[in-house]
Amino acid sequence: MQEHIHQLGISSVEDYKAWCRTHNFSQGLDKSPRQRQDELYAVTRIRASKMMAKEKRDRNLSELLPKIYNQELPADKLQNAVTRTVSNAFEASMAPKVLLKLLLYLETNSDLLKKATYIQGIAALANHHESWIRPLKGWKVRKHNRDRQFSELARHLLAFYEVPLFMDSVWFNGNATHQNWFKHIGTGQNIRTARDIPIPLTKKMAHHFLKAPKHYTVEEALRWGQVCALGGDRYLVDALRQTRLTRTFNNDDFWLNVIRFFIANPMLDVSHVQPIIDYIWHQRYENRRVFVERGVVREMGPAQPNFSMRGRTPETLLRQVEAWHNQLGKVSKRRELEWMCSQIGEFHFLEGSEQLHNMRFWSIRELLSSDELIDEGRALQHCVQTYARSCYTGRSSIWSMEIEDENGRRKILTIEVAPRERVIRQVRGRRNRLPTPREKELLRKWADQEGLQLAGYI
Repeated sequence: MQEHIHQLGISSVEDYKAWCRTHNFSQGLDKSPRQRQDELYAVTRIRASKMMAKEKRDRNLSELLPKIYNQELPADKLQNAVTRTVSNAFEASMAPKVLLKLLLYLETNSDLLKKATYIQGIAALANHHESWIRPLKGWKVRKHNRDRQFSELARHLLAFYEVPLFMDSVWFNGNATHQNWFKHIGTGQNIRTARDIPIPLTKKMAHHFLKAPKHYTVEEALRWGQVCALGGDRYLVDALRQTRLTRTFNNDDFWLNVIRFFIANPMLDVSHVQPIIDYIWHQRYENRRVFVERGVVREMGPAQPNFSMRGRTPETLLRQVEAWHNQLGKVSKRRELEWMCSQIGEFHFLEGSEQLHNMRFWSIRELLSSDELIDEGRALQHCVQTYARSCYTGRSSIWSMEIEDENGRRKILTIEVAPRERVIRQVRGRRNRLPTPREKELLRKWADQEGLQLAGYI
């Protein structure tokens, strides 16, 4: 009984009795559970019908927009998200008349007003109406996809030249500086000359900035431009996206050296990028609080305000990071790790002949423990041992290409594979050298054999 009353939105039995009398449900307390369920269903239908009727009235935007603009319909009287968002947009708009004109046109000529998501972007475009380069009525829908509709609308109004898709986000984040960059690029000007750019960009960096993935933010695209121009890859950029370096560009000369360090050590597992940056930030910029006596704390400067990347190796830096984490109680003591082999097969290839004394046996095999990674790193003088945790969790698998001939057996290349995506995404030889054409040929044979993809930048 109490559950039934609660479902009806009634707080007490007495109120329930009054409800029964009002709705001609006599002796409601004596009804069976099925009868009560029928009553609940009937009431729910009544409420839903009323709500749908109100929402239907709200959906007739062509009539509602002028009324919302003239404040004849306050926001608290509007029933659906689109009309409420429109009301808020009018209230905040710097050009409400232009916004009304734009909304009325889009209601008739697009699908953009069917979702509240696009209202903020539309309002931002209206605020920049003085920069429109084409008449609104010249724009026609060419795509059913709403994201594409908005992209084409923004470019119709503000761009003579191509603007990268990731720049669409500037109309939704409220950043007027970035919105001006959209117009700057759209009128054929170089991003390097835009106002308030937080970091200096070379021509090559500016070129790569325009090629950033469409799901990036503008700040992430700036880092993309830097990293790609300096010879890094998307895996490093994706790791940097998780750090403070895409939220701030202060002291960028120093942080550019940190980025160069990561690029110069491509066999450093990118999973270490964020911990290293956190450690460096703490050492160079964060003030310390030191207890000088019981109950007395003194604020002191950073531990290493002159921290430099000069002469640092991945191995020593990672030891320092681990010691810092141990001090903070974040990690347990190191131990050897072992993991199961992936679902990818090994590779074996024999060439030459014994008679001509040029027979060589090539192999590619998976490394399955942290000790094997250490041996690999020592032999080829790079930091592949940093991948132990990623291999243990299945995020990466590490393979060793070896060759055996009359001179014995030796390691040639270390290969990183993303097992879930089945992509060969990192290949390095001794001291991080790139693979030779012959080694690439063998990698492709292995990739074809196992259904792997070779990353385009290898």
